Amino acid sequence: MKKIIKALFTIFVAFSFVIGAKAADASISVSSTGQVVVGNTFTVKIKISSSKALGSWEFTPTYDSKIFKFVSGESPVVGDYNGNKNIKSKTYTYKFKAIGTGTGKIGVKSYGAYSLDEKKLSVSAGTKSVKVITQAQLEATYSKNNYLKSLSVDGLKLSPAFKKDTLEYRVEANSNTTSVNIKASVADSKSSVSGRGKHNVAEGENVFKIVVKAQNGSTRTYKVIVNVIDPNPITVNIDGKDLTVVKRESALTAPEDFEKTTIKINDIDVPAFFNETNNYTLVGLKDSEETKLYIYDAENNTYSEYFDVKLDELDLYPLEIDRDFGKDYTKSSIVIGNHTFSSLKLAYANYHILKARNLNTGKDNYYLYDEETNTAIRYAEEKKDDVKTPIVTQDTKNDLKDIVIILASACGLMMFITLFALIASSKSKKKLKKLLNMIEEKTKQAEEKKKEKELKSVEKVVEDENKDVKPLENVDDKDIKTKKATKKKQTKNKAK
Repeated sequence: MKKIIKALFTIFVAFSFVIGAKAADASISVSSTGQVVVGNTFTVKIKISSSKALGSWEFTPTYDSKIFKFVSGESPVVGDYNGNKNIKSKTYTYKFKAIGTGTGKIGVKSYGAYSLDEKKLSVSAGTKSVKVITQAQLEATYSKNNYLKSLSVDGLKLSPAFKKDTLEYRVEANSNTTSVNIKASVADSKSSVSGRGKHNVAEGENVFKIVVKAQNGSTRTYKVIVNVIDPNPITVNIDGKDLTVVKRESALTAPEDFEKTTIKINDIDVPAFFNETNNYTLVGLKDSEETKLYIYDAENNTYSEYFDVKLDELDLYPLEIDRDFGKDYTKSSIVIGNHTFSSLKLAYANYHILKARNLNTGKDNYYLYDEETNTAIRYAEEKKDDVKTPIVTQDTKNDLKDIVIILASACGLMMFITLFALIASSKSKKKLKKLLNMIEEKTKQAEEKKKEKELKSVEKVVEDENKDVKPLENVDDKDIKTKKATKKKQTKNKAK
């Protein structure tokens, strides 16, 4: 009997397990990156799916608030089929920001779902663990490998043979070689390499650098020197440095306004560029690493490095200053556009006098350079009693005219503001009234003085005229008195 009961109990437990192990009708999954740097924002996707058509569903995202901050996304989610009877899955996108280090979980809570025929579905929900680290911790995991795995030059033999720790190699090329192709591969797939590929070459040594950059940013530079044999090299020495004349046009680039030509140096044809305006002839000189253009003076067999400096509409080539401008200027130099000009600096301001050729006109001039604004104007002079005085050019006049207009406007505005302020305050009104009274009093005094002066002038004229009038002679005073009395009596009678 006991055996029968035990067997029945075993069957019941097994049946119950099978029922409990039945797969859920729907599931909610969470996906995202596994690692993020603190301070960064990352994306999380939450997907609900079912083997049956979904009718409605709901869930609320949940996360570790000490490590993550919710940024955007629908929460909580309350969804339905919206007329689409065949919907079996739906994905929602969220943005979170990592605010603390450590590992945190992102999942859902309060979730549930119904099928299209309104039957409740059993739902399983998953979570996603995301590890948050600092930038320093991330960089500590970067690879430091910045080695090459292989290095070669097509058709040429490296010397010495390649080894990852050897950084410099040489190859010899025939005189008719115009280009080489350098191949290189990295030892670590997380690193990058630059400098490989096809390169043009000229006679003499040509140096190419192959730079490997590891994932952590560290670099390693390999150098390949391609020596193209030159049976008749033309070598010149400039400032103690040996340079070789370039004899291949393909290795040179003509500057603006220069035309291609050919000249002879040591009875050898050499490619060159000529500018008629400036009467400049340029040739290429190179060392093992770079090629530059130089002004060639055939008459004196000299070379001067060519470059131009653009300042607004000016295109200048520096020249040596060959005169004195007085005690206010001292010898100096100034770097403009990575090129050095000899200059005379004004002692009390950041102004320099430069001598340069205007490459647009071919004329040599002196220029006044403003160090603060990086601008220059032509410096002109006029002679007066053997004293040299700077004169203002037309451009400067225009600038001064603009300044005068601005200052006049500013002064007018200040006067208006001052007058307005005086009128606006009662105290100022009294001052203004007193001022006006004072002006009025002064005006009256001036007018009185003027009238007094005019009166004196008239009196003087009358006095001068009276001098010419002769006095009356032999007139009896008694007769005068008699006449006056008679006239007075007549006047009284008329009045009566």
